[in-house]
Amino acid sequence: MSRYTLRYFNIQGLCEALRLLLTASGVDWTEEHPEWPREKPNQPLGHLPVLVVSNADGKGELALSETLVIERYIAREYGLLPTDNLAAARQEQLRDQLHDVWSTHMEYMHSTGERSAELVTKFEQDAECLVGMHVAALQRNGNNGHYFGDALSYVDLAAYAFFKFFSNAGPRSLEAKIGLLDYTHIPEMSKLMAVVEASRSLEPYFAAEKVNGARLATRFK
Repeated sequence: MSRYTLRYFNIQGLCEALRLLLTASGVDWTEEHPEWPREKPNQPLGHLPVLVVSNADGKGELALSETLVIERYIAREYGLLPTDNLAAARQEQLRDQLHDVWSTHMEYMHSTGERSAELVTKFEQDAECLVGMHVAALQRNGNNGHYFGDALSYVDLAAYAFFKFFSNAGPRSLEAKIGLLDYTHIPEMSKLMAVVEASRSLEPYFAAEKVNGARLATRFK
């Protein structure tokens, strides 16, 4: 079996879904926090995250970049995405919607002036659409805490990471201004959060969080 090393900052950021995927897959993985920006030139595309894939003997290393590429590689490799292309695409479109809204928020955190105001409007519209689409998907599956079927899947973990991020993104966040992504006010999403937290395959993740505390959502305060 392959071994994995995740390189990223010690925050939730882009990587909490990937940490959940690696844990749920039961693989041998560790995490490194490169000194930044000193280590920037040593990354394949000059940014993080990076997943280093090694053979069991530690040889034959391959470094993968780009968050969604890494997530889908792990999800496919360990059965968290279906092998049927259409069924997989249904999960991937929901995951991409989460990523798009997250990216708008992060652009807002770096923006000023007119662009900042535009992003507030975009975030509000897109977050409202997201909640409607995801609630409908959970309802179609019987509101059992999963988007599809009755077992953990890629989109379950991605959604958990997304709503966890916005639950503690801080007073400067767009969610603090708008309040559309509070999962405690969305019964279907509250159910999903509880089901993920009760998953036996994720016990190491939550045990470590209990000892070390939850990571900060971002480096912004």
